[in-house]
Amino acid sequence: ANSVHNFALMPDNYQLSDVEVMGNQKAGGQLTLNQKDIQALPTLGSEPDVLKSLQYLPGVISGNEGSNNISVRGSNQWGNLILLDEAMVYNPNHALSFFSVFNNDAIQQVSLYKSYFPLKYGGRTSSVIDVKMREGNNQEKHRSATIGVIASKIQLEGPIKKGKTSYLIAGRFAYPGAVLNVLKQFRGTKMSFYDVNAKINSTLNDRNWIFFSVYNGGDHTFFNQLVRGYGMNWGNTTATFRWNRVWTDQLSGNFSAIFSNYYYRYRSMADGMKYLWKSNMQSYQLKYDVDYAFSNMLHIKSGLSGHTFTIMPGGIDNWGDLNNVVPYRMNRRRLLDIAAYGEISYEISPRWQFNGGIRLSTIYSPKVSTYKQKCYVMPEPRAELSYFPGKGDKLHVAFTQSSQSLHMLSNSSVGIPSDIWIPVNGRVKPAVMKQMAIGYKKNWAKGAYSFSMEAYYRKTNHIVDFVDNANIFLNNQIESQLGFGFSKAYGAEFYFSKNVGQLTGWISYTLSRAQNKVATFEDNEYPPVYDRPHSLKIFLNCEAGRRRRCAFAATFSYNSGMNLTLPIAHYKTQGTSFYIYSTRNGYRAPAFHQLDLSMACKLRKGRLIFSVINVYNRKNVFTMYTSRSEFSFRDLEIHKMYLYGTLPSVSYQFKF
Repeated sequence: ANSVHNFALMPDNYQLSDVEVMGNQKAGGQLTLNQKDIQALPTLGSEPDVLKSLQYLPGVISGNEGSNNISVRGSNQWGNLILLDEAMVYNPNHALSFFSVFNNDAIQQVSLYKSYFPLKYGGRTSSVIDVKMREGNNQEKHRSATIGVIASKIQLEGPIKKGKTSYLIAGRFAYPGAVLNVLKQFRGTKMSFYDVNAKINSTLNDRNWIFFSVYNGGDHTFFNQLVRGYGMNWGNTTATFRWNRVWTDQLSGNFSAIFSNYYYRYRSMADGMKYLWKSNMQSYQLKYDVDYAFSNMLHIKSGLSGHTFTIMPGGIDNWGDLNNVVPYRMNRRRLLDIAAYGEISYEISPRWQFNGGIRLSTIYSPKVSTYKQKCYVMPEPRAELSYFPGKGDKLHVAFTQSSQSLHMLSNSSVGIPSDIWIPVNGRVKPAVMKQMAIGYKKNWAKGAYSFSMEAYYRKTNHIVDFVDNANIFLNNQIESQLGFGFSKAYGAEFYFSKNVGQLTGWISYTLSRAQNKVATFEDNEYPPVYDRPHSLKIFLNCEAGRRRRCAFAATFSYNSGMNLTLPIAHYKTQGTSFYIYSTRNGYRAPAFHQLDLSMACKLRKGRLIFSVINVYNRKNVFTMYTSRSEFSFRDLEIHKMYLYGTLPSVSYQFKF
């Protein structure tokens, strides 16, 4: 009969056999990492990082070496829909993209969608990165802390009402500037950031649950080597309230109220131009999702959401004394996005399954500056057909269409404060991505080994880029400085993993190409910065000792070099030298490769982690730039900048 049974388990020292729970099949191209996976990878400062971990999966690369500006299948970093408990995170990076905003102590798992995007996700064209926070322990209190070279952390969790309501609080404060100052090329750097995650879960009864989660984080940076004469601050805040109710044995619903805020400020400290730049954006969202299990073979999901955006692209105020800056603020941009979707999962036969549906977004932009109000109706059909030839085997083909109503205007692959978010309007259209993918996955030896391969082709229309010599500083009609076009990308991804035993890990390889075409450029097509034809990633983790108290991990990465626009020649006239540039992104930097190692040892009341980044001291190019000689205006110089050589670190995690 239909009933509810609650079982309370008491901890004891028993070694149980493995228990395998089979759930719904994952969508094509979906990959998931949990907290333990993320923690195992060697990272800078022994600080586990969600976005760094994703870079070891097929189809995912970094825009700049050492950074978290990830590109998925040839798309730009701003096309990734990054969610923390359903709330959008607009800038997921700390410390100029060297670290992510996600504190791994507060994270349960992260799911990456590359091929088939479930219909409940919308608003971005590259990928979906769905990060779920942990829910806390509703039975007993736990306390832990970590002291490290880069960051120190504390985590508190426990019951508010035992068995019913729990809390989780995780805080992190990082001081990478203190480490960078040891390196000669980064002397004078000031860099610090913090994160606070909090979550409350409550079981009202056997049919109602409520959740409330909050995130707040911020950065303070003065990085003279990258942006001379500027100090920067930025931060994110998110809040999510969720009410989950089981209406009947077949029908459940989920109501969410969501808030996101992102701001950045920077100070110009140059003589005569001392000013404070400010920019911010907020979004508010209400949504309701329904999940109806019609039968064991037919599953229906649908939902309705309303999303409002308010963006202040930029403004300046006086900063300090003796300046001649006139305060000015660009017009606010606003946007309303109302979306509805319907999705079915139908088991045609034991070997065939269909997932698909349509999402319909209505995007309204009011009048701003000289641009008239505009309404766009964006249909987004998506479908996936799967065939299961045998146990552990899956062959799938998927089509995904997705639109994006916010564009990032950026002239840097790093992410600096001249970057501006703008919504669509009478001049700027929503970007539309269409993708076809076909893939095969196989598990054998009871899931001990997995292999997958997938090929894809995607095209994105209405991409934007600055025209040559664009006027971007405090331009209230900055949309007039844009060119429009399309991007296309295609490739093949391979992934093999060993999932159980003392030695686990995976190897991934991606062969891909990406091209952009913007009408205002003379070049017919040009490769974006993140066009990396070859990407090889290897991760190995070995647990040693009688009770596996020590774990040794190694990662190796190889990527083709990024594309840059650099001078290929110069000429002199009237005693002054001038550059002759290559075509847009016509120069490919040297290839990136790096080996990282780590060792984690369990102690009586804690965990000690050692790591060595860039073991063989490879000087990978972070960026290249040009300048005139300090001694002669006639002489030109090209500089190659790298972040670090070999970097050892240690951290200690303990319970109290």
